[in-house]
Amino acid sequence: MTFRLHPQAQSLDRLIRPLALLGAVFAASLTQASRIILVPLDDRPACSQFAQMIGRIAQIQVQTPPKEYLGHFTTPGEPERILTWLELQDLSDVSALVASVDMVCYGGLIASRVGDVSEQKAIERLDRLAAIRKRYPNLWVFAFGATMRLAPTGLKSNRAWRDDLARLMELESMKTDAGKPAVSKEIIALRQRVPAGPQQAYRDTRARNHSVQRHAIHMAVSGAFDYVVMGQDDAREHGPHNAETRALVAMTKRLGVDAKVYFFEGVDQLSSLLISRVIVRRSGWLPHARIVYSDERLKTQLAPYEAKPIELSLRDQLLASGARVAGPNEPYDYTLFVNVPKARPESFRAFLEEMKHEIDEGLPVGVADIDLQYNGAGRKEVVDALRDGGRLSRILSYAGWNTAGNTMGTAIPASNVYLLARRQNRSPLLREIAQNEFLLHRFVNDFVYHSYTRPIAYALLDTESGLFREQADPRTLQELNTIVRNDLNKRLLAYYRDYFAGKRFFVGTDEYEYAGLEGVKIELPWPRAYEVRLEFRLVTKPVAVAATIANGGG
Repeated sequence: MTFRLHPQAQSLDRLIRPLALLGAVFAASLTQASRIILVPLDDRPACSQFAQMIGRIAQIQVQTPPKEYLGHFTTPGEPERILTWLELQDLSDVSALVASVDMVCYGGLIASRVGDVSEQKAIERLDRLAAIRKRYPNLWVFAFGATMRLAPTGLKSNRAWRDDLARLMELESMKTDAGKPAVSKEIIALRQRVPAGPQQAYRDTRARNHSVQRHAIHMAVSGAFDYVVMGQDDAREHGPHNAETRALVAMTKRLGVDAKVYFFEGVDQLSSLLISRVIVRRSGWLPHARIVYSDERLKTQLAPYEAKPIELSLRDQLLASGARVAGPNEPYDYTLFVNVPKARPESFRAFLEEMKHEIDEGLPVGVADIDLQYNGAGRKEVVDALRDGGRLSRILSYAGWNTAGNTMGTAIPASNVYLLARRQNRSPLLREIAQNEFLLHRFVNDFVYHSYTRPIAYALLDTESGLFREQADPRTLQELNTIVRNDLNKRLLAYYRDYFAGKRFFVGTDEYEYAGLEGVKIELPWPRAYEVRLEFRLVTKPVAVAATIANGGG
């Protein structure tokens, strides 16, 4: 893939970014960052696979503990085995350890929402993680945690009262959050409908998690952790998460570590953001992104499931990734086009035209579609604009899944790492393949699956009596996997054939083309159809070889 710099970026490159001067630094930094260890939030693809694919763009290995240690859905991971595994590793060639507080302390995100692990045990485990730094003082240690979401995990066992409990917590927080009077009658009714045991367990679990987060911040003070990120799991405008976050922010300022501890919307994308941060910060490069919204006036709105305005959430995602927002008339390295919810038609049309023009001009463009429709996918008009004229394979990144934070926090790291890998010019063939694999993965995983395949799977669950979307039984899961595998495989092959097959690109003076897909695997990672695990590798051939084969040569 070849991009030309925007004129505003070109002048800066001539002044302070000549590749000849930085080549030695970049080469050294690549050696330093040859391996990163990631302890993911859980075993879902978004929590580890995405980060590994982004790392591969820069030829950085992102290693995780054995999969069997990470748990599965409601079965917690095994923190003790993970910590022992870490303690036995030779980390002398590892540039950074990126670790989920929730996996290390409780066994993952789902486990963090229940009180099975005591506060004392959780803190003991976090202390073991921090002790690793003492053995490897040059190792960067980045920790990330989740501020507990409003609703408990959706299970058959809590189906009768789960939404009521979330609504109760929301109403109780309204007065604290915004001085709004509590709806007393509704609160009384909800307290009667939700069993007392689950109510108390929920409050106790939140209190435990908050104490552990405070402990993680103290580790940033002591230097055991270099950087701490707290992501907000699914939220609403009001809820106990607001008071918890305010208290933690005040604590970081009081302790003087507000430059080392950050708070973000979303949590599943944090591993990708921090992998990007390691890679670009080790290089000494600070990417700047120009932001174009589909409707500038809507950047101050709250996106669904988030408690912070889009503009601030985006700024936070960039900061966590090791990048910055480029100010007006400042030089920048790429443009991130952000499609916001409910953009005015005329503004949306202008947004699409500007996006298409920049791509057609060969400028570096990333796309984050946070106008997530009822099915959790971005807008078809955005993807159609990218499909036209072969633009699909000529952008830095695309994302559009689940929440605004998840989406922005996926597109940004992919853009950062690809541009850095080009500047470093290491393994350009592998870089181009890895970048296109992630692009194709995102279009099929984010847009195609949620727009077409997931609705088919949900249709099965919704039409058969007694089935539950959030937790399928083993028999139904087997049927769902068959449906998903057959449908998505056809759509993956169609997207590959239409937008990547035969696509040619140069690596130096050598020309290659994409010649096939291999290793395709499709399955549901958890017993639900909400997300999919998709694996494949792109096959390339030198054009001369492909031409010889096409002409019947040997």
